[in-house]
Amino acid sequence: MPKIKTHKATAKRIKVTGTGKILRSRGFQNHKKSAKSKRSLRKMDDMFVANAGMKRRIRALVPGLKAK
Repeated sequence: MPKIKTHKATAKRIKVTGTGKILRSRGFQNHKKSAKSKRSLRKMDDMFVANAGMKRRIRALVPGLKAK
């Protein structure tokens, strides 16, 4: 049986906190920035906790993740 490979693009885009929460960044940051408010662009800079469905997907793509 072959090893399960990590999806490298996903692994680079997520972080795991000390308590095991998975953080991910928001999308829609790179295109048509002039049409977006400065407030919304600042809010997009922050990483936020992934919801249950996103956690399931991330765990499938990054099998060696040490997250709860």
